[in-house]
Amino acid sequence: MRKLLKYSVIVFLFGQCFAQDLVGYYMTHKGESGRQAIVEFFKKDNKYYAYGFANLDGAPPKKDIHNENPALRDRIDKTTVFIFDLVRDGSSNTYKDGRVYNFDTGKIYYAKITLKDNGLELRGSVDKMGLVGETKVWRRLSDEEIKHWLPEKPDFAPVEASIKDYQ
Repeated sequence: MRKLLKYSVIVFLFGQCFAQDLVGYYMTHKGESGRQAIVEFFKKDNKYYAYGFANLDGAPPKKDIHNENPALRDRIDKTTVFIFDLVRDGSSNTYKDGRVYNFDTGKIYYAKITLKDNGLELRGSVDKMGLVGETKVWRRLSDEEIKHWLPEKPDFAPVEASIKDYQ
């Protein structure tokens, strides 16, 4: 029994050493338009959120013209939170119970994120269990890679204020 307890503690501590945090910068997958963006994840009140702030092709921000709420159609895709309410599943590399907003369709989907060695897998689905949906792979950016994009990073106040659009 003592050996089992000791083994369990070692396995738990080993897992803690390799558990990653979602906070940071990522390059998205290529969308249907072939475009990619730079996204930042941040933590607020024990939930995780993401917003985009730069397009790899240098394209200007676009308005949220497909939003079901006419009052939000003038907001732009840069500086607006589009992944929200994710919570970490214990100490694992999985974040669940979130939602993801698709600017191209104006629809909100369920979101689950699993961190991988050099990035993440984002599962967007129409059902909470994640049975009907798509999984996209995003790459985590190194400190060196993100330096180029940081001048485009917006003031954080409007980003944080955009969280209320989903409440």
